[in-house]
Amino acid sequence: KALNDLAFLLDLQGNYDQAKQLHERALRIRQENLGLDHPDVAESLNNLAQSLRYQGKYDEAKPLCERAIEISEKTLGPNH
Repeated sequence: KALNDLAFLLDLQGNYDQAKQLHERALRIRQENLGLDHPDVAESLNNLAQSLRYQGKYDEAKPLCERAIEISEKTLGPNH
């Protein structure tokens, strides 16, 4: 959680490269500790995608969003 919070702060400050590194680190930690299909992994994917959207990197953000949706629907149901 703290990594994500710091990454969001860096995003808001325009420090996108540093923010991306922290979002990616948080994602790796969650994947390693929780598994690839955990809802918190979906949250981290979405956070990284949001950071990329701030930078206008929509083509990079889209597959992350799609994967986050896939995980959420699989674990929490399609109407969550």
